[in-house]
Amino acid sequence: MHIHFNGAAQTVTGSQYLLEVNGSRILMECGLFQGRRSETYERNRSFHFEPRSLQAVLLSHAHIDHSGNLPHLVKQGYTGPIFTTPATADLADIMLRDSGHIQEADAEFLNKKAPQAGGSPIEPLYTLADAEQVAQYFRPTSYAQPTEVVPGVTAEFMEAGHILGSAAIRLEIQENGRRTRLWFSGDIGRFGLPLLRDPVLPHDVDY
Repeated sequence: MHIHFNGAAQTVTGSQYLLEVNGSRILMECGLFQGRRSETYERNRSFHFEPRSLQAVLLSHAHIDHSGNLPHLVKQGYTGPIFTTPATADLADIMLRDSGHIQEADAEFLNKKAPQAGGSPIEPLYTLADAEQVAQYFRPTSYAQPTEVVPGVTAEFMEAGHILGSAAIRLEIQENGRRTRLWFSGDIGRFGLPLLRDPVLPHDVDY
């Protein structure tokens, strides 16, 4: 098993973690990096892996720093399942469409300035139409329902109490005759909040 920290490492945005196990590749989160405009565009446009090489995506919640680069992932050729909770699937669809609209509006604004500055026209990272393509790949999965996401890897979404639909993800991995349990926290909420259930804290895992 190998874990690659491709985003939200030494920064707090652009959450992306690539898990390689049993010959499969699982992406946990596909967040949008948010920072200075030039750095943001380059970081979000370039993945550290080939999107078509992935077998599954796991999404903890709908916030854009965790889900916001999914349209670009699909645009670059990913057509596999995106496992997440039902509420996250609904919220992410709305938020990604909004993000696509913002990408287009930003590009339009900058392109009005580009001729004066002698720059080349800027293409949006993705469009509203691109964002609309993501929903077909969502695989809504109920809390505490073990689901095999690739051969030998079972995922279970656990309440995270962060926003509606947010989850931690417990992975049970069978590899080379050994069982390993891995807990991916996502973003953890607080206890006693209105509307949201209390988070389930890590338990019964190895890492």
